[in-house]
Amino acid sequence: MNPHADQDESPIEAKLSASPSAAGDVPVPPSPAATPPFQQRRLLQSRGAVLATLFLVTGALGIPLLWMNKAFSNVERYFWALIVSLYTALLIYAAWQICRWSYHQIVG
Repeated sequence: MNPHADQDESPIEAKLSASPSAAGDVPVPPSPAATPPFQQRRLLQSRGAVLATLFLVTGALGIPLLWMNKAFSNVERYFWALIVSLYTALLIYAAWQICRWSYHQIVG
């Protein structure tokens, strides 16, 4: 322990440099989800970005993103939702087959 340290203060105590006088004095920053920047809004409405997200990242979990996008017509939304659901089912089946094959390789 440091012999020069004050005995009344703990090294892990934190003190406020200035306390606000009222609750209205503390500014509350807006939530990033509440007001996305222009770039994010434009990206969310991009057809390519939505399709890339569906096929490369989220699979069927990204279908709500597809339905929120105004760039797709209802027919396209149904089509892409069906394709992404089938694609996701195929990936799950492939993963199951790989696990099954691996198990049989290990067991003998």
